[in-house]
Amino acid sequence: MKAFKIKIRGKVLRTGYRWYIVDTVREKDLAGYIEFTPEGGLLLHLQGEDDLLQEAIEKIRNPPQPTVIKEFSIEEVKPDPKLKVFTIKYGTIGDELHEGFGPIQFELEYSLKNVLNSIEDIKKTLNEMSKKMDQLYQSYMNILESYIKSSGKQA
Repeated sequence: MKAFKIKIRGKVLRTGYRWYIVDTVREKDLAGYIEFTPEGGLLLHLQGEDDLLQEAIEKIRNPPQPTVIKEFSIEEVKPDPKLKVFTIKYGTIGDELHEGFGPIQFELEYSLKNVLNSIEDIKKTLNEMSKKMDQLYQSYMNILESYIKSSGKQA
């Protein structure tokens, strides 16, 4: 069994990254904890089988957007036999509430962007349909004019 202390800095708060780490680590059945650091980063203590640790660390090092890692340091430490599961060391209620709204905000912004893109697509389609309707109307008027001329009737 090995153990590592990992310090992570960058755009790592209010992005859903902490839960990404929790899911990744628990999936590998590793033990330890994660907590906020005073400077706005994350600190992890991970322990378990070396190959599972390496797989988890690789996944944690390459998170999905909008997380951006600027600093990722790993230090091997002594395993703590008291740690049997992976837990979150929660911060203050204010920190936790603020952290929880970040992923929601990201999802809302992403959804709004998709809605705005859909509206633009609809506008383009309506514009194209309007042009086709104008062409159809002009064709109809040309046919009507030709019919009137050929029948000798006056409009």
